[in-house]
Amino acid sequence: METKYIFLDVDGTLVNFMGEIPESAVCALKKAQANGHKVMLATGRQKSQIHKFLFEKIDFDGMVASSGAYIEYGGKVIFESRPSREKLSEMIDFFDKYKIPYFLQSTDRLIALRWCYDRIYAHFESEGAGKVTLDSVFGNTEIVEDPKALECVEKAAYYYSPLSIEEVRAELGDYYYVVSYSLGSGQSLYHGEITFDGVNKAVGIEKFMTAVGAPMKNSIAVGDSGNDLEMIKAAGVGVCMGNGSDDVKAAADIVTTHINDDGIYNAFVKLGLI
Repeated sequence: METKYIFLDVDGTLVNFMGEIPESAVCALKKAQANGHKVMLATGRQKSQIHKFLFEKIDFDGMVASSGAYIEYGGKVIFESRPSREKLSEMIDFFDKYKIPYFLQSTDRLIALRWCYDRIYAHFESEGAGKVTLDSVFGNTEIVEDPKALECVEKAAYYYSPLSIEEVRAELGDYYYVVSYSLGSGQSLYHGEITFDGVNKAVGIEKFMTAVGAPMKNSIAVGDSGNDLEMIKAAGVGVCMGNGSDDVKAAADIVTTHINDDGIYNAFVKLGLI
């Protein structure tokens, strides 16, 4: 079997909403690597926000982080995407106009205004998030007063918008790639994440495969929610978790079992990876 390049979403795919990775998933990833396949993360989280225990359990071959805005392979950075200061300012003006709390993501930290941080943190606490979850969500966070001056931003995540995802897309324009975002208990049309200049997980995978000299037909994407939809469609094989959203299930070539019901392991068996 030719080498396959497997791109795995984190939240809801590798890690459940209790902050745990099933042991069957760890077993599947290690067996796939032993069989000569490459295993990558493909996450909306920035590099510093990825659960540290994942790297303790799996020696990942690479990552597509910040929804495609940051790509690593073999420990080397092969792509980074950042908006111009003008485009960053336009987005921040939009958030300010509607009083939408938001985070900005860079490779090594989250960045926020104080009031944004406090409101988002309070939401997670109200949902009963424990220290492990809070640490994984917020991690290294910098509080700033002038986010428009930043030059390190890869992506944004926003919460409690009075506008739907479609309305946000319409007002911001095509330069900004806006998808729904899962916050705590589930998906919402009023929480979103934004990348820039057409970048998304699918673009990240395409750039990754080009950099390593492998055809897209050898890529496998596994995910569960809105920001996985494009990579599910673009990959050689798209896999949706049994706990995934209906639109991702409809786009996938394979729907596996729930994350807590050996979803990753069962998918790898079905695909002949293990």
